[in-house]
Amino acid sequence: MSVIADGAERPLLDGISCTFGNGDITLIVGRNGSGKSTLLDALGGLVAFEGSVRIDGLPLMAANKPERSGIGRIGQVFQYPEAQLFARTVQGEFDYSLRYLKLSRREAERRTDEAMREMGLAPAMKQQSPLLLSGGEKRRVALASTIATEPDWLLLDEPTAGLDPEAVDRLLGFLLRRRRESRGGIVIATHDLDLLLPVADRVIALKDGCIAADMSAAELAVRPDVWERANIGMPLSVALAEQLRSFGVAVPAKFLTPEEAAGLTAERMIAPPMNDSAVVKLQSAAERNGGLERERPCPERPQPVKVSTSSGSSHYIESLDPRTKWLFYICFSIGLLAQRDWPGAACGAAITAGLTLLCRVPVRSMLPVLRPFLWLLAISSVVSGIGIGGSAGGDGGIRLGAVSFSVSAALTTTLELVKIILVMVGGILLSATTTPFAMKRGIERMLSPLGRIRFPVEAISLTASLLLRFIPVLRREAGRFNRIAKARGKRVRRSGTVRLRDLPVMIVPLLLSLLQMATDLSHALEARGYTLKGTRRTAAVTLRMKRPDWLAVAAGGALLALMLALSVRT
Repeated sequence: MSVIADGAERPLLDGISCTFGNGDITLIVGRNGSGKSTLLDALGGLVAFEGSVRIDGLPLMAANKPERSGIGRIGQVFQYPEAQLFARTVQGEFDYSLRYLKLSRREAERRTDEAMREMGLAPAMKQQSPLLLSGGEKRRVALASTIATEPDWLLLDEPTAGLDPEAVDRLLGFLLRRRRESRGGIVIATHDLDLLLPVADRVIALKDGCIAADMSAAELAVRPDVWERANIGMPLSVALAEQLRSFGVAVPAKFLTPEEAAGLTAERMIAPPMNDSAVVKLQSAAERNGGLERERPCPERPQPVKVSTSSGSSHYIESLDPRTKWLFYICFSIGLLAQRDWPGAACGAAITAGLTLLCRVPVRSMLPVLRPFLWLLAISSVVSGIGIGGSAGGDGGIRLGAVSFSVSAALTTTLELVKIILVMVGGILLSATTTPFAMKRGIERMLSPLGRIRFPVEAISLTASLLLRFIPVLRREAGRFNRIAKARGKRVRRSGTVRLRDLPVMIVPLLLSLLQMATDLSHALEARGYTLKGTRRTAAVTLRMKRPDWLAVAAGGALLALMLALSVRT
């Protein structure tokens, strides 16, 4: 199985091949960026991948679309589960998670109560708003609402992060009880190795998107070299065990709990040392069990060759001075908004399509941002054409009794909204081809003459650049919450599509996330001393207009003149 992201220099996952056994707790370990979360998303059917994932021989995906029989057996908890809460009450969270199972009311209540007990949540919490709970309580609610579905397979991403010791003990107890049931398995991506290694049956180490090691916990416990080869820091429990072995203590081939490590340390202080042959025999036994055979050193990948012409026009556009791009965008927007008829709007659409091709920005990457506005366009056009009473007019209108529909009014509204959407596409292209610092610096330099009259140039430039830079952030956050809706609602749809009834699952957490980001940004700006008047600062980007910039500015002026002439003629 491989996962390839748009624009990435290497696959996020490359040639992953492994089997997860019933009743096993498998840990996915590795450094940040090694592919742990991506692997869980692929196993949960949340990302497109090359290859196949099978559950008891049945495919998880078919034609890039999840199979309900597969994803219905999987429960997944994300790295920040508290961000997936959206309902008015905690009970509402459980109701949504259990909805696809179509359970009786009594069975749903039983599962809810049992899951809340597992996570140490009081029954009175059911009527509280999950958004007002503490961070640890939110995580426990998210875990409990997933556990309540009683999935055969649990995929957990950093499940112990943010939990207090009592909640961690409850989670570990649940995992051990679940393992004894031998129904499906548990796959955990984690950095909390000292806590979770003692309960693991198997460990898969990832490095640069491929498997560096895949072996049982007993084998890995006596192979400290694997941690170094996978570029993972050695866990403290492993380092302690190795230190005890060097002192001659008979350390079993397993990962030690804190209690076991303390007991062996005390034993070392009072017991005679073990001879070296026993230590060698223990290591040799682990090797004979297949540890060496299942080491998978990642192949050395050739560095990507960067050729200046590989990006073609997009490289040229990115190299332009940000002032050039701002002036071109202003000319394009004025000319487009000045159009008063469909031929002019069609000309603007053709220019927008050409710019999209030049900038090499995939259309599908813009759809998450544009889709709500496209829905607004469709709904507004229909509503604006509806009339009560009167006549449909001679514009090809339609009348059904007292209700009429004016095609002319609908087309007028559509035209105005289409122009706004095309201007938005231009803003997306501008933000995709310009860095935030360059964008801000370009506006500052264009508005710098106004600084003589105490105009807040710096504050305006920062605000404008952040608003445009907010577009890709919005796109990324929308994609993240679309994944959450897909995982919790068990949607059997192609990637990138959203059901209307899933919008609350996305909208509420998305708005909360964006508000939190805005708050953090406001605090950061205050800490850095930004005010309305601003102060003189050292520029992070040096700007200089070159011949290609002047040519682009001239092209923008010519485009504006052409579009204004077209608007006057129409």
